Amino acid sequence: MSRTDGFTLIELVIVMLIISGGMLGLTAAFSNSSKSLTINESVQQAAQFAQECAESAIATRRNFTFDWFANNTFTCGTSPGGFSRAAVVGALYTGTSLSACPNGIVCRDITVTATSTSNASLSSSITLMLVNY
Repeated sequence: MSRTDGFTLIELVIVMLIISGGMLGLTAAFSNSSKSLTINESVQQAAQFAQECAESAIATRRNFTFDWFANNTFTCGTSPGGFSRAAVVGALYTGTSLSACPNGIVCRDITVTATSTSNASLSSSITLMLVNY
């Protein structure tokens, strides 16, 4: 006399194996999303550090006038841990009717870049246009 109610032990083991295989797939997905969050955090930090340096350049322009950049090297101050910052001051140029710089006005571009020291591909760059009115 055999019972026909319920499941056999072999059927339960097979179901457990199928469920554990599905869980392994979910674990890999969570691992990838964790890595993505870490990378996005570093990119966001780089953007914030570049923004901080850009604001410092604007404050310097406000305090020391436009001509200060011609004779001095602009630096962003100390770099935050894990990142390096650089500011490149471009040459003077005169605007035209086709450029972002106003027609006939002297301008200068400053490019600020913040880069992760652990992964050089994680960086953020901001370009400012200083206008000499």
